[in-house]
Amino acid sequence: MNTLTTILVAVDFSTGSRAALEQASRIARLQGATLHVLHVVDSAAVVTLAASRESSYENQAAIATEGARTALKAWLAQSEVPAGVEATIAVGTPLHEILEHVRSLHADLLVAGIAGTGETAAGAGSVSGKLARKSPSRVLLVRSNHPHAFQKVVACIDFSETSREVVAAARRIAIKDSASVDFLHVWQEPWIVPTRGAFVESVYPSLVFTENEREAHIKNLRQGLHDFIGAAAEGITAGEVLHEAMNYGNGIAAHAQECKADLIIMGGKGRTNLRYMLMGSTAERLLTRLPCSILIVKPTLENSAP
Repeated sequence: MNTLTTILVAVDFSTGSRAALEQASRIARLQGATLHVLHVVDSAAVVTLAASRESSYENQAAIATEGARTALKAWLAQSEVPAGVEATIAVGTPLHEILEHVRSLHADLLVAGIAGTGETAAGAGSVSGKLARKSPSRVLLVRSNHPHAFQKVVACIDFSETSREVVAAARRIAIKDSASVDFLHVWQEPWIVPTRGAFVESVYPSLVFTENEREAHIKNLRQGLHDFIGAAAEGITAGEVLHEAMNYGNGIAAHAQECKADLIIMGGKGRTNLRYMLMGSTAERLLTRLPCSILIVKPTLENSAP
């Protein structure tokens, strides 16, 4: 299908959440989709509060829920949300509750804020990585300064089937937002081993490219990238970019910073297997380094937008 029907945005009243809400609202209006807003009251905080007040967990959960409901209503009134938006307060572990609501709503897209250094946002740090990795739907992680239409998109291509959906998503966004797209392939010379931020000699010197072999390899990569993108670049402002880097994540971050991207689109699974980029401290480092919002495309969806 080519349109979204259900969008879930997770919020926590932060500036990152505000950008996520406004981005989700914008996409919902463009797609004619139903927008659901979820705020999760952390059960760990309720336990602590109940103990300090010598009250029951159930009583404190009810008080927290009512307070959050009032606060959310006032908070939503400060943004232009689509008519008929549905708001929910849940009490529990944020990651678990968000993923459960994605499943129960059959959401096509999960939207959450993402924080950089010195910021806080819904789904910041390792939670963002876990949402991107575990959500069955596409995941859009929004920077606090990106509530508007996207202007510069980097679509990460590794020639997998998931990358075909990345290409399609990039084209749709380029058309809707009048954005320009860089179709990016990050590569590393075979048998060159990176260590502590630098390239080192191959342990198999006989397998290292000669200069002619290197040039031929780059030429083949360039032609392969061009053929893979095919007609998707027609009618939009697009470039085809090869970037050599020690690893996929470093290459994406470097190019995104260089071209001032405001959205990166990457597959949640592919030949480069982005799972390693979205786990634990690696996710925290990568998501902090990336200067823009991120759309994670899942291979199980049928070419759905955005």
